[in-house]
Amino acid sequence: MQIRGVKLTRVREDGEHEDEDFVAVEEPLHIRVCVDECETFAVIMRTPGDDEALSLGFLYSEGAINQFDDVRKVRKLGENEIEVWLRRRLDFKSRDLIVNSSCGVCGRTFLYIISALKSDVSVSREVIFSLPEKLRESQKAFSITGGLHAAALFSLKGELIYLFEDVGRHNAVDKAVGRLLMDKRIPLNEGILQVSGRLGYEIVVKGIRAGIPIICGISAPTSLAIDLAEEAGVTLIGFLRGRSFNVYSHKERVK
Repeated sequence: MQIRGVKLTRVREDGEHEDEDFVAVEEPLHIRVCVDECETFAVIMRTPGDDEALSLGFLYSEGAINQFDDVRKVRKLGENEIEVWLRRRLDFKSRDLIVNSSCGVCGRTFLYIISALKSDVSVSREVIFSLPEKLRESQKAFSITGGLHAAALFSLKGELIYLFEDVGRHNAVDKAVGRLLMDKRIPLNEGILQVSGRLGYEIVVKGIRAGIPIICGISAPTSLAIDLAEEAGVTLIGFLRGRSFNVYSHKERVK
């Protein structure tokens, strides 16, 4: 359940009245990684739904798995606990921490050697211009609550592949990457990642890890996000609003 009804008091200049509204649900997801036995990997504050994709995308972004075939099975235990059974032991200790929905906490991704993506694709300006509206039109839960981020994957022609919503923008990206992993579509070397918020380094690293050559956001990138995109050969586009956007790295893909 992504949405919950709540009672509230609406206060205006001319008075107040009791009313009802809908808000985005935020609950912890306890991710346990198992080989011979299970141990906690992380507790992620997220919007329920697509928990299997979220768990796999998060483990993939963290380098705990490299492909879907590394996973034996995924088992949901109740509403807020999930077990991911792997075919091998982790090369590092489980994190055993709480991941706030507003923070990616992707420290281990810095350990990866960023190598240039092998993708000579290009995309038209018109396709890029069209993405924010397509993203907004598909955000069903946001339309009701106004409280969810979104991450969408598009083809180079602007066709929607997947869209996921979550209270955490990093979670939304992990859900998208997890679905790619499950469908064995990584690297998505002919795709575009569009996000509803700013472009921090965590978002860019997750996109790089999934082999996505073009990453767009409606808000600003950070300096580290730009540096990583430049090094990895990713086209990074920010402030994508209406009929304008800024290209911060690898402009050659935009025609």
